[in-house]
Amino acid sequence: MNELEQAYSNAKRQQRMSTKQTRRLKRITRLANRKQTRQFWLRTTGWATSCCAIALIGSLSLQNTLNDFELFLTNVKPTEFNTEQYQSIETHNLVEGEYLTTIQQQKQQLDSSLEGAKATLNQIHQSYGKLIHSEEGAWFIADCKNETLIEVRKSVLDELGAQDYSIRNKIKGFC
Repeated sequence: MNELEQAYSNAKRQQRMSTKQTRRLKRITRLANRKQTRQFWLRTTGWATSCCAIALIGSLSLQNTLNDFELFLTNVKPTEFNTEQYQSIETHNLVEGEYLTTIQQQKQQLDSSLEGAKATLNQIHQSYGKLIHSEEGAWFIADCKNETLIEVRKSVLDELGAQDYSIRNKIKGFC
């Protein structure tokens, strides 16, 4: 290794740069370093400016959204609140650590819907007819309004208690 060091020292002495070449090399190196440093600061400043602009735009749009929501909340008028327009009111409450739910029904609306349902049911199931023919397993009834022949099977008759002659006599007497 000693020979290697000697060869390096000899080569260094033989190819030594002049002071003018050394100054020139240092100046070129300094200029290149300044250029890289300047580019680094320009890139960093560009990124920082972009991030600030995005944050500013986001902040302004969020503020605008919040202002719109506050405006919406101020336009909701408590005088428009009416519990009668709802069929049921659910109340959720926490009493002594126990969760309770109660449902209050609006009685008037339910009563009116019940009456309407009863009227519809009576209208659907009430028809007038005359017993035309009866067999072992079925009755044939002629409907007065629609001129329709209705066949009532044994299973329905058994459920109605049709063996009773009073039902048979009632059906024969209409029209």
